[in-house]
Amino acid sequence: MASFPVFQLTEGEWTSSKFIEVLGLKIAPRLTSDPQLLCDFITNFQTRPDDVFVVTYPKSGTTWVQEIVWQIFNEGRVASDNILQRVPFLEAATSARFPQPDYNTLPSPRILKTHLTHNIIPKSGNEDSKCKYIYIARNPKDIAVSFFQFEKSMKVFGHGFNGPWEFFAKLFVEGNVGFNFWNDHVLGWWKHKDDPNVLFLKYEDLQKDLLSHVRMIANFLNKPLSDDLISRIAEQCTFSGMKKNAASYEIEKADEGKTSLLRKGEVGDWKNYFTPELNERFENEVLAKLKGSGLEFDFEI
Repeated sequence: MASFPVFQLTEGEWTSSKFIEVLGLKIAPRLTSDPQLLCDFITNFQTRPDDVFVVTYPKSGTTWVQEIVWQIFNEGRVASDNILQRVPFLEAATSARFPQPDYNTLPSPRILKTHLTHNIIPKSGNEDSKCKYIYIARNPKDIAVSFFQFEKSMKVFGHGFNGPWEFFAKLFVEGNVGFNFWNDHVLGWWKHKDDPNVLFLKYEDLQKDLLSHVRMIANFLNKPLSDDLISRIAEQCTFSGMKKNAASYEIEKADEGKTSLLRKGEVGDWKNYFTPELNERFENEVLAKLKGSGLEFDFEI
């Protein structure tokens, strides 16, 4: 029988978020009431050749690219349905808190959101029927800030982070956050960037030229679209365009408020939070691990 350690760090009055370790990854308790069930679900998940996984380390542009992919498959339609209903979150499949569809009866193509690492994500055993993975990477300084704000907002669900930014930044560098170390996650997928069924994107590149990236994603999905439709999807999927449909990106807990999956959608917000000392720590302990990989990031545009 597998064990599922429960993890929460304290430092004086400060506490990290609470996690359950499933398949070696720190998973928030709100995502599953039964870790064995979640472990079995991920391990036994049967992919289809036309499945599309939108994959990220948390706070890397997941919701943004989910919306782009959904609109590509739906002729640029803007839907009021919540994004988690349209693009289910794999790790929440066994959660009573976030009701999920029956994955087996979802019509094809299934668009699925996940934060799983490459070694754990469901894959086809058949070379001829591989599904597709769109991985979005983002610079870790902006991720850390966005993750901090998100974890604070998730207090309505219990088990939440409690402490200042400096404490969260320390947890992030040490891999004591959801889905563990950023650099392990991103490098695991970067090694597969040339696989024909993997499209590796960077958040900052989408910010610089959304139009060409919408076209790139559509072509990767074998969904060639007209220039007019690509332009419309790009416009609707700007941060301001998505804010017009803000209710689609909210997570609710009855009687206790809401939190949004959208925050600022910026590159460079980290400069409002990082001291020179923290910046040096990120350079030495996080970014140094990318050396020799060829993977680089923009930290402002």
